[in-house]
Amino acid sequence: MIHNIAHRGASAYEPENTLRAFERAIELGATMLELDVHLSQDGHPVVIHDADLSRTTDGIGRVAVLSLAQIKRFDAGLGEQVPALIEVIELARGRAQLYIELKGQDTSEPVVKTLREAAFLDQVVVGSFFPWLPQKVKFLEPAILTSVLIRGEDRQADFIAWALAVEADYVHLCWENVSPTPHKLLTPAMIAGIRQHGLGVLLWHEERPAELHELVQLDVDGICTGTPDLLSDMLQKN
Repeated sequence: MIHNIAHRGASAYEPENTLRAFERAIELGATMLELDVHLSQDGHPVVIHDADLSRTTDGIGRVAVLSLAQIKRFDAGLGEQVPALIEVIELARGRAQLYIELKGQDTSEPVVKTLREAAFLDQVVVGSFFPWLPQKVKFLEPAILTSVLIRGEDRQADFIAWALAVEADYVHLCWENVSPTPHKLLTPAMIAGIRQHGLGVLLWHEERPAELHELVQLDVDGICTGTPDLLSDMLQKN
């Protein structure tokens, strides 16, 4: 089974990282919801991509210096608020799994605490471009699946060793903007080499229909997309 991972929710159609976007993603066939987490000043894991509010809300200021209540005063698009992680967990419960990307440097412990208290440990993957963050998650709670995100410029590096060093369960290949297109880079030999080390393979995010058509034919565990309806259709046909 290839997970249909909605990138910041159904972000091609709705304001990213909002409850509206996550609800729409489930309606469009997503089996996993990807979201980003920073920490508010009062210690709440907050679902927002940037460290600053200005791009995705009508507010200004850094997430880390504002309380959750202050952050929720701003409009994140179409009247939506910036959600706390626990709100997304409750929306997804019994309907979809979560893929949490840790953005803020102090997010590992609060995220683990939230997942543990919500009894959601077995319904989530936690990853980051900063491998020490999922490494800490795994140390705090070995039951949580983790991933290491690999940038396009690092595709020639020994990213398998990076993932193994922090006891990750997946490598997440973020190569959507590199040339040649991702499906040509992801040869069967490369995927087999990753799997030989017991690692799963996730792909970051793709909205081009022709490319999605190629990616669903690969031996991967999940594909991120802002268009979960397109991916759902292709997975059903494949």
